This record gives sequence, C-alpha cells and structure tokens, in this order.
Amino acid sequence: MINKLFNKPKIIGVVGDVNTGKSMTLYNILEGLAENNTFNLYYYGLRLDFEKVASQRVYSVAELESIQDSIIIIDELSSLFDLDNRKIKKIIENTLRLINHNNNVLILCGTPENFKKFLSAKVDVYAFKKCTLRDFINGSTSKNIINAYNGYEKGSEVLNLAIDELLLFDGYHYEKKKVEYLEEYDSKQDNVSILQKRSKKCSKNVPEIVRYKK
Repeated sequence: MINKLFNKPKIIGVVGDVNTGKSMTLYNILEGLAENNTFNLYYYGLRLDFEKVASQRVYSVAELESIQDSIIIIDELSSLFDLDNRKIKKIIENTLRLINHNNNVLILCGTPENFKKFLSAKVDVYAFKKCTLRDFINGSTSKNIINAYNGYEKGSEVLNLAIDELLLFDGYHYEKKKVEYLEEYDSKQDNVSILQKRSKKCSKNVPEIVRYKK
C-alpha cells in the first residue's frame, strides 16, 4: 500500500491536532519505504535524523524548488510556510506547481488550521490523525473530506482516532491504518514529568501557611 502511494509525484497531507502522533506517522512512512527501496530524502522540522537513506535537511522554502526525483517532508508546516507573507506565499505556490515537473513526492504535516484553502486544494492524499473538527478551515478541501466521512470515530466535535491510528483518504476511498510505535523516533520519551510526587519526608519541611484574619 505504501509503495503505491509513492509511485508517482504527488502531495500528501498528514493532518492532526498537537501531540497526536503526526511525527511518528512520518517515521512509519519512512521506515516502510526504506525497507525495500532506496530514495533521496529532504526534510524540514523532523527532530531526529533519518539515516537509512541519503538525506539532507532544508531550512527555507526557496531550497525546495531545486529538489528533483526525491521525497520531501515538511513537518511543523506553519513554521516554514508563512501563508500570511505574500512574497513567501508566491514562492510556495510556485514550489507546489513544480512538484510534478520535478518528479517529487511532498509530504506536508500540520494541524487542521494550517491547511488553508489554496494549500488544501493542492493535496492529493490525506492522512488524518485525531482532529478537532472546528479547527478545519471553512470551504477547504480537507474540511469537505472530513465532513463527508461518517465512520463511528467522527463525533460532533472530534475525529477521535487513537494515537496508533490514522484515517487515509487516497482521493477515492477512506481506510483506517495502524501506526506502529517506534521507540527510536520518540523524541519526547525522556521528557521529565511536570508534576513530581511529593515524598512524605520532604513534606514535613514545608513551612506552614499562615492565614491572617482580616
């Protein structure tokens, strides 16, 4: 299935709320492709490098125009594609027009509100993670696709997919897929818990709060 999605130039959108496993989905895609294929990879926004194929980081929209015969991944879409900047928007539009000409597959990863109308209309395949439905842009292709879906996961407010699930729309059909947890690409696994359990021994040393009468 994954090789079929990458058999010709196209734009793929990975859409989901914050902390719903979008980056893990990207690494799943790369692992699946690298298992039996070799390819050139360019990427922006991924926290951890992918070293199983020839790869290079990019840092600007302008760099994308010279890339050919490759897979390009843009994670953290809003930090690279400043759609409110007219000059940058024009470059983005030109870059998207060149995707087929330059024989690239471009993966754009972001939240529902990142997929503005003009950008959403350029996407050929969508992979949805858990999404807040009201965050989709009214009139956008992505919202129309979600509105047309009537699976049990879709409530009135949320497309409620588990962290290890995605909903794939290839332009014709909807299909749920599993996303494998890959520990080596979990950049958040070493995060310290914000709340630490207080030990009984330490609690005795906490000074008593004195409340004064008014």
